[in-house]
Amino acid sequence: MDLPLHEALGITRPAVFATVGGGGKTTVLFALAAEWEAAGGEGLTVLTTTTRMTIPREGRTMPLAIGRDDAFRAGALDDIRSRGLSSAVVGSGRGDRERVLAVEPSWPRQAVDAGLASLVGAEADGSRGRPFKAPALHEPIIPERVDVVAAVIGAGVLGRPLDERSVHRPEIVARIAGAEIGDEVTPELAAKVLTSADGGRKGVPESTEFVVLVSGAGRDLEGSRALASAVGGRVVLWDVGSGLLE
Repeated sequence: MDLPLHEALGITRPAVFATVGGGGKTTVLFALAAEWEAAGGEGLTVLTTTTRMTIPREGRTMPLAIGRDDAFRAGALDDIRSRGLSSAVVGSGRGDRERVLAVEPSWPRQAVDAGLASLVGAEADGSRGRPFKAPALHEPIIPERVDVVAAVIGAGVLGRPLDERSVHRPEIVARIAGAEIGDEVTPELAAKVLTSADGGRKGVPESTEFVVLVSGAGRDLEGSRALASAVGGRVVLWDVGSGLLE
């Protein structure tokens, strides 16, 4: 498809965007930054997290603004823009395995309103590398006044057993879906969790655009299409290598 990823997701700058759910959340954020740079768009794309985020290999040359002070962050982003760069990563510190630590949930909207960035994309929960998950009581940490939230699922989980090898917090997924540990993760089961107020939609304001993004959809296009049909709302089938599939 020729449609850009940001259009498929319903993102119109200036905006605050957040990803929740399973594997692919960080990849989506960095893909949006790369898309904006390739298009020669004006304004800065800032990637951050309200939990913890590992910077992927393709993002390790991106400038970092790491600090807890808002004035420091603002100055760092001004400097990055003045150098003609189009994207940056912001965090409050660095954790184990060089992960970027969380900013306050209020900061993404503040940065957009102050003109520091035209898009702030935030990873709002973690999945320990599993392609599918449901949130615990303390999750997700949705940025304040967020415009668009994408619940992400990796297509590779479809057809696998509902267990901890493929699913983060499988017991919560099972409870929401009315399933048992070990059951097959069908498109219908996944759709039920992704659209549940206790699952993918947890903490998402009514006024916020909500979209399901199937990452790696090319691995199981038939299953991904069935998942999209079961969700019924806005669904993006996407693959990092080939882009939008439908």
